[in-house]
Amino acid sequence: MARVALIGGFGDLVVKLRGSLIRALRDAGHEVAVCVPPPSASARAGVETGLRELGARLVESPLDRTGTNVRSELAARTFYVDFLRRERPDAVLAYNPKPIFHAVPAARRAGVRHVGAMVTGLGYAFTSTDLKARVLATVAMRLYRRALPMAGSVIFQNEDDRRFFEHMGLLAGVRAVHQVPGSGVDLSRFTAAPPADASGVTTFLFAGRLLRDKGLVDFVEAARALRSLRSDESTFRFRVAGMLDSNPSAVTAYELEQWTRGGMIEHLGRLEDVRPALAACSVFVLPSYREGMPMAVLEAMATGRAVVTTDVPGCRETIVDGESGILVPPGAPAALAVALEQFLEDRTLAARMGAAARARAEREFDARSVGARIIRAMGL
Repeated sequence: MARVALIGGFGDLVVKLRGSLIRALRDAGHEVAVCVPPPSASARAGVETGLRELGARLVESPLDRTGTNVRSELAARTFYVDFLRRERPDAVLAYNPKPIFHAVPAARRAGVRHVGAMVTGLGYAFTSTDLKARVLATVAMRLYRRALPMAGSVIFQNEDDRRFFEHMGLLAGVRAVHQVPGSGVDLSRFTAAPPADASGVTTFLFAGRLLRDKGLVDFVEAARALRSLRSDESTFRFRVAGMLDSNPSAVTAYELEQWTRGGMIEHLGRLEDVRPALAACSVFVLPSYREGMPMAVLEAMATGRAVVTTDVPGCRETIVDGESGILVPPGAPAALAVALEQFLEDRTLAARMGAAARARAEREFDARSVGARIIRAMGL
């Protein structure tokens, strides 16, 4: 049995995103501590209950996920060193940028035997083109170059991110590089069901953090376009599940209120369990600008939902275009509207693509096999 520390940057989603891995580690006989920033008040009970049921321990870190204050960054780095020296784990897996930057070097200083870094996406610094993002990307690349060679293994969730890191020279000195298909999806928890088509109404669902980089504005603009172009507006609806975020690309509360008041979307709020929303939708939509491997899409596929997503790293690997969903260009709400209209013109399309999506989830994204691959990449 090994003592394993999973170190991430977002407490609210740790059970959702890492629950399958924690379960796989537990079933293999390992003891797991999960070190993340404190969950929000609305998420805390669910996170604590979920980790307790998985047999994992929660350790709260002082990491500021989106902050740039030097003093707080140094405090986080000191915390990780103290935490790892105190816990003395046999293995550490850090994921998300800041935990990789700070916890991987800390693990080496603490003498941890197996140290892994998992790149779950590039994030705002690399997907946005504004000045702040360009500055952050420059800093991030410097920190990746410093931290990654200290990891015994680096794990990627898609080939594009791996190639980007290689091209930028970020993997120089890295001993082992692995690639896995995202975090996988629990096929027993997300079971297939026919797509909802209550009273002839097609429901398009977006679920995730309410970020521009996730394509939320494009989703809303596609809704606006279809409502203005079609006379059968009562036969379709657009729903959004998710919470506001501190990420620089987050939409504002004012924007969200304007969209809901204007009838463009229905906002379902933050959902502890997304399964009822998936069951109530016909088509899942994620027009993101870049992902590692979007868990929301994998969950929708496992539920038997057709997926409309973008032809970008992380998203394009999830579906087969024209078979289990439709790929559209990023940042193109008109093209997104055209893709969504296909489901209004052919009411059998959602069911056909949804069945293909479930079959693909079973073949490629079963959390049990993905978790086993991550554990092997960690050297356990």
